[in-house]
Amino acid sequence: MNPTLDWTARPAPFDAAPDPEERLQDLSHDLRSPLAAAEGYLCYLMGGEAGELNDGQRDALETALRSLRRLQSFIDESLEEARTGYREGGMREGNVVPVVQDVMEMFRLMARGKQVTLTGRLETCEARVVMDEGRIRRVLTNLVGNALKFTPAGGTVSVSLASRGGRVTVFVADTGCGIPNDALGSLCERFMRAPQAELSGVPGTGLGLSIVRQILEEHGGELWVDSQPGVGSTFAFALPQTAVNEGVAS
Repeated sequence: MNPTLDWTARPAPFDAAPDPEERLQDLSHDLRSPLAAAEGYLCYLMGGEAGELNDGQRDALETALRSLRRLQSFIDESLEEARTGYREGGMREGNVVPVVQDVMEMFRLMARGKQVTLTGRLETCEARVVMDEGRIRRVLTNLVGNALKFTPAGGTVSVSLASRGGRVTVFVADTGCGIPNDALGSLCERFMRAPQAELSGVPGTGLGLSIVRQILEEHGGELWVDSQPGVGSTFAFALPQTAVNEGVAS
């Protein structure tokens, strides 16, 4: 006969609220195993173990693998920062254009699947800023990802960049649902979402833009938005430029 578990013998629930930092550490730790498994399967496919790949399939898998490895790096950095209070990477001078290009490539298949045109020509423009590249990548990922989420099939998301007047400015414009003027002021507050986002049923936490604003403030930059319901939105951010090389890419 199997022994009967005595549920009454369990300890009483712990009354103290869980420490947010410890919960972050636990979550980050628990994410490592499924991410490692996903990386293993991607490498398996890229090695041709499940059949030969054409160029398009290989490009898609390489993009997925790069994104996965960046997520793994972000988790490791978050754990280290929680443990020591120090963040790896830090601020370095670099060209922001390749970062923009890489984020656009990451969303290329998502845009195709949604039948949204994702455009942006940045190859000829160099725009040097002092940045934490990983965190500026998070800014771009949030803005481009949001634009795609709220743009219907047949619409367009365009990314452009201008470097003039001592600033580098990146514009992410969409032909999505737009945002009413009276909702713009609270968009960057934590857990706040625009009315259209709530009504659309598109999932989200309302944290993305607050994270974007925080990162840009750390970089001495700024964020602004121009939007009209039923027409679309343009989110833009500017960073101080380190070397004068004025130009526009679009």
